[in-house]
Amino acid sequence: MPLLIDGLIVLIIGLGVYAEMRRGLFFALFDVLRLAAAIVLGFAAYSAFHRLFHSYAAGLIALGVAALTAVMVVPIVLKLLKADPAWGRTFVGRLGAGLIGIAIGFVTVSAFLPVIGRAGRGREAVPRSTLAQPFIDAASVLYYVADAFNLDFPVLNTRAIRFEYEGHEGEPALVERVNYSRLNGAVCIECGARVHFDGYFNRIGASISPRFTCPNCGRTSDGCQTFAGFHRMYGLCPCDVSQALGPIDCGVWPNDRPVYPRGVCPVCGRSVNLRQRQAASSAP
Repeated sequence: MPLLIDGLIVLIIGLGVYAEMRRGLFFALFDVLRLAAAIVLGFAAYSAFHRLFHSYAAGLIALGVAALTAVMVVPIVLKLLKADPAWGRTFVGRLGAGLIGIAIGFVTVSAFLPVIGRAGRGREAVPRSTLAQPFIDAASVLYYVADAFNLDFPVLNTRAIRFEYEGHEGEPALVERVNYSRLNGAVCIECGARVHFDGYFNRIGASISPRFTCPNCGRTSDGCQTFAGFHRMYGLCPCDVSQALGPIDCGVWPNDRPVYPRGVCPVCGRSVNLRQRQAASSAP
């Protein structure tokens, strides 16, 4: 299976080089234009329809339609204009087109690897692929871009939908993306200090997770060990969840020391009632 992933990467990049060199530099430059237009229009349509209908399905359909429209319109316009200058088909022009083909192949591979690396056999195969590793290492760049522009990339949304599922195998659902960079300085549930956002890191397969570290007690998490992060990720107060489940720890970046949230939640004002919890746990 890892060899199949390597073969797909070579095939995609090779086809990109062949297609662009065959068509020449003029059309290759317009391919870059329509690719950029497809990305911008696609995600604009996704954001608009997602917010309008509160549905990821509607947003993804709009993304596909808008992106496909942008990809198809440019060639039609060029064909109607009968534009095909000779300089694009010179030896130097075809070499330049080949370089653009490599770049387009890289973009295509970067788009499909995170998808196949999250499910089924791809979860094991992608990390073992020699050629896929550089793409996996660079995948976190998309997360920083999404945070900087506060974009809601659909492919970035996969995470556990309940705190209890953190760190367990399974297919997480598409949920609202969290801008984790903005949780820098959130309050640690163990000691009450403000945590530091370390960045995004590869975890298992093509999976990428944010990591926070408390400079005071050293507690690490994907944001769930902070009051604001837990609220943002799961829509619940960690005090309520801990009241029901007992001491909690992060399933993604475990600390091996589950704790009850300390003090009052700065988001909603709740706190853990340890006496009530102890009485419930000791009841027959």
